[in-house]
Amino acid sequence: MKSKIAVTGICLLLSLNLAAQREIQSLNGIWEVEESIDAGKVPARFGHKVRVPGLTNTATPSFEGVDRFYGREYYTNRWVQPTLMKLDIDADTMKIGYSLQKRNYFWYRKTFETKPGFEAVILKINKAQFGSMVLVNGKKAGEYDGCFTSRQYDITPYLKKKGTNVVIVRIGAHPAVLPPSVPAGNDFEKRHWTPGIYDDVSVIFTNYPYIETVQVAPDIHKGEILVSARVITRPGTETIKLTGKIREWKSGTEVSGLTKDFPTGGDSRATVTFSIPLRNARLWAPWDPFLYTLNLSTGSDDMDVRFGMREFRFDTPTKRAYLNDKLIFLRGSNITLHRFFDDSLCVNHPWEEEWVRKLLTGLPGKYNWNCFRFCIGPVPDKWFDIADEAGLLIQNEYFIWSYRPYWDRNLLKTHLQDWILDCCNHPSVAWWDINNETREPILTELISEIRSLDLSGRAWDNGYNLPEGDNDPVEDHNYKFYSSRPGTNGWHQQKFMNGMAEKTTNSPHPTAHACVLNEYGWLWLKRNGQKTLLTAPIYDSIAKGYTSQQRQELYAYLLAAETEYFRAHRNYAGVLHFDYLTGDFHGAITGDIFRDPEKLEPVEVYDEYFSEIFKPLGVYVNYFPENVIAGTETEIPVMLVNDEYHRISGNIEIRILDESGEEVANSSGPFSIAELSQYTGKIKIRMPEKEGAYRIHTYAVQPDGSKTLCRRKINITSEK
Repeated sequence: MKSKIAVTGICLLLSLNLAAQREIQSLNGIWEVEESIDAGKVPARFGHKVRVPGLTNTATPSFEGVDRFYGREYYTNRWVQPTLMKLDIDADTMKIGYSLQKRNYFWYRKTFETKPGFEAVILKINKAQFGSMVLVNGKKAGEYDGCFTSRQYDITPYLKKKGTNVVIVRIGAHPAVLPPSVPAGNDFEKRHWTPGIYDDVSVIFTNYPYIETVQVAPDIHKGEILVSARVITRPGTETIKLTGKIREWKSGTEVSGLTKDFPTGGDSRATVTFSIPLRNARLWAPWDPFLYTLNLSTGSDDMDVRFGMREFRFDTPTKRAYLNDKLIFLRGSNITLHRFFDDSLCVNHPWEEEWVRKLLTGLPGKYNWNCFRFCIGPVPDKWFDIADEAGLLIQNEYFIWSYRPYWDRNLLKTHLQDWILDCCNHPSVAWWDINNETREPILTELISEIRSLDLSGRAWDNGYNLPEGDNDPVEDHNYKFYSSRPGTNGWHQQKFMNGMAEKTTNSPHPTAHACVLNEYGWLWLKRNGQKTLLTAPIYDSIAKGYTSQQRQELYAYLLAAETEYFRAHRNYAGVLHFDYLTGDFHGAITGDIFRDPEKLEPVEVYDEYFSEIFKPLGVYVNYFPENVIAGTETEIPVMLVNDEYHRISGNIEIRILDESGEEVANSSGPFSIAELSQYTGKIKIRMPEKEGAYRIHTYAVQPDGSKTLCRRKINITSEK
């Protein structure tokens, strides 16, 4: 009998211990939603439904004019002003923007059931804009003015002991519901400001002591991870026991662990920091994005954190980027997701995993990209999960383009700290970027004050300010203007031949730090091939009378030449095209590469060029003559770059094609280029005798048959 009681007791103890670990219930899905003008009165009825995560402009039935709001910077942008409605307000007095809608708030409603046996229940909203206030069963649980970071609300006191609970989240319908002191994002090229709970929402059921946050910082040199955990305890608790177990993410194999007692000093919110060894770790890299998980447990609560063993840094003496102590050249593009929110084709795609995974891995894999800038605004957390698995390196940019002097500096600091903690465990987050094209000393000060919070010690980009750290990179927006502007003669292709692809000084401070070219190609077109507001003068100058298809072909040709040029001279640690995905609408400023963003189908001619110009073995033919004399023998300079970690040898093959595509001349010569190095050679070829338009196709061909193509256009004439 005693043995039965003992066994029963052990089973009960084990069951209680198993039940003690946290349970997470997703609240993603369909919510009810309603609008209001007043902030204090919950709507009496909810007549609309909307998906969370997502944007309120996808609600059914739809709300009229849900995202019609002019941001201050957009309204004062001289390029777009002719396309905007004239307002009865002086732009100089506008602090946030101007709402063209009658409502001020949206109220989201959802229910969930109380789970028995838990001492603490936390509601977590990963991101919502513009600001959020939470009611649970009619009682206020908290409020948050952040728009780009997560918030946790302790809703334990407001729950029913049994049964159904009602959670209501009120968000701003536009940024102007927030005080001017709140940094809620600004962008000179964003047309609409769409509200929504645009990241995951969950309810965490747990017991004391429970884990609020965990940061994992890998150290590949010591063979360990540094763990910093914030743990919530009952008042008066003096010590807590933590158990950390490291497992391979895919296999689940446990590879290391640690159990240790930590003093709390009686604080109900204790931060503990410790190391766990991880010897002979498999390093995370674009070519092998190997991931681990840390399960951290208090005995009554646990949290899983995924991470990669990697170190990414920039180095000022060499002006290069390094991954796991190996030099790496960055190749990629930009995604301006919050501008894509303005696009009528956006709908729910940014929250469809299959679409996002294809966006980040399909064409980027085909184009040999290893890097993105997530530009002017955050992405949902799932995007970073996918980037981690794909081995992408992300320049993670905050939502600032120009500094508003009335922002609350301390509030901005808090939001930036929240942002760091939200993103720091992702190996794909390679470096931080506090702003776009902004000159403001306060931002430099803030970087200095908050960078130590990131235990991985990532570098910071500081926009158009000077770099704050010794090895922080700078960014360059090296735009070539193919039409004349006041005081300039305009750029033309012949200037490539004598250029060195040096970085510009648009910072405007020249520095010798590593530089990433993350914007170039002032040549954007809308998806239908029409000119954008910024590029109309360009195409009116160099492509007057062109059809949409002809403009797209010209865009691809010129952008390819610029990409090859910037890569060939090795002045940049990275070359990132602008823009892979953005908004397409009336009055668009820039453009992306897609013909159909819903199916992620690129414009065909863009696809043809992009499939070549970012290959690790890059080819740049430094040959842009205005005219070529028929029948002459010419030396064509060919520059190669090798981004691989091994020597590449092969042949350079030049073929001249006439307008029908028939080959009329050819020549070749060998090449051999060391790992991560550069090669320049000259190939002699005799030009055709017949006048006309021709194409030069230059291939770098490897022994296995793989090749990289560079295209040039020439005009052959008999006149000297």
